[in-house]
Amino acid sequence: MKKRPDGRYQISALIGRNDNGSPKRKVVYGNTQREVKEKANDLRTKYNMGLDIDSNITVGEWDLQWLKVYKCGLEYKTLEMYNSIVKNYIVKPIGNIRLNKLKTIHIQNIVNENSDKSWIVKKFKLTINQILEQAVINDIIFRNPAIGVKLPPLEKKHTKRALSEQEEKAIKSLELDEKTKCFVYLLMYTGMRKSEALSLTINDIDKCKMLITVCKTLVFKVNQSDVKDTTKTSAGVRSIPIFEPLKDVLFNYVDSLDTEYLFTTSSGKTFSDTVYRRMWGKFEKAMGTKNITAHIFRHNFATMLYNAGVDIKEAQSILGHKSVQVTMDIYTHLSTQKRDEATKKMNAFLS
Repeated sequence: MKKRPDGRYQISALIGRNDNGSPKRKVVYGNTQREVKEKANDLRTKYNMGLDIDSNITVGEWDLQWLKVYKCGLEYKTLEMYNSIVKNYIVKPIGNIRLNKLKTIHIQNIVNENSDKSWIVKKFKLTINQILEQAVINDIIFRNPAIGVKLPPLEKKHTKRALSEQEEKAIKSLELDEKTKCFVYLLMYTGMRKSEALSLTINDIDKCKMLITVCKTLVFKVNQSDVKDTTKTSAGVRSIPIFEPLKDVLFNYVDSLDTEYLFTTSSGKTFSDTVYRRMWGKFEKAMGTKNITAHIFRHNFATMLYNAGVDIKEAQSILGHKSVQVTMDIYTHLSTQKRDEATKKMNAFLS
């Protein structure tokens, strides 16, 4: 131990050997003898645990390595989500901090500053926790500083809704072009996800058996799209009956096509996100509202199945839910809703 001219103490701690066998040392400093001894002991402990004491890797540098090594095989949308969280909520605010100097307070500050974005902070914590866990596994840090981070109370999700009676009537009376009308009717009378409907081909429509085969999804990328020969889940591969209200709209549209895919641009390419939004915007304008999403039609179709008395297992198959619990949750919600409506009617009658 030495006392420096500025009054501080220093110790040159032995932390291992270089490749040539010479001693490898690291100098630590402290305002008191006790402080500098504790720092030296901490270094030796980390060395004995196999940690990379001399690592100068920053949070940003490790994040990019983590994405490249551990997230290379993800679906496009999932990878984009991780890239966005890493770029905007990790690299920008704390990317220059050395990884082994990162503290819980750094992470908590990011959560606090974005506390009004409940979805973002939840994804942020999940992402940075994975990143730091891998840093622990790779012996770059001793502990994961994200463990002590507290999330703000998350906002309750909006209750999923079906179309109102007024909306259903309005849709049936709208003056839409054939392409938009066919797409809207497919959503309304099959419960397909929009990515499934947008990937349909003429060969997926079986007029004889009155079935639609769902076996693909359309994935939006920057200014383009790709059709993947998989669905969201393994249960997504299914056959959906063509119900009467859809039959004429679908068949008339399919008969007018000279392309493989049902929904293409004027040049015959599958929809990009921009083209899809343009079509959906026309529908919203015709409806006079922006409060209708494609997923509302999926929930609406599940409501139709429930009201028609279709059993849960059959509904699960038609909707393509991986777990029957998802279908059961919808049915339970609808059952509760119907009971509440009956209670109101009974109370109104009795009073």
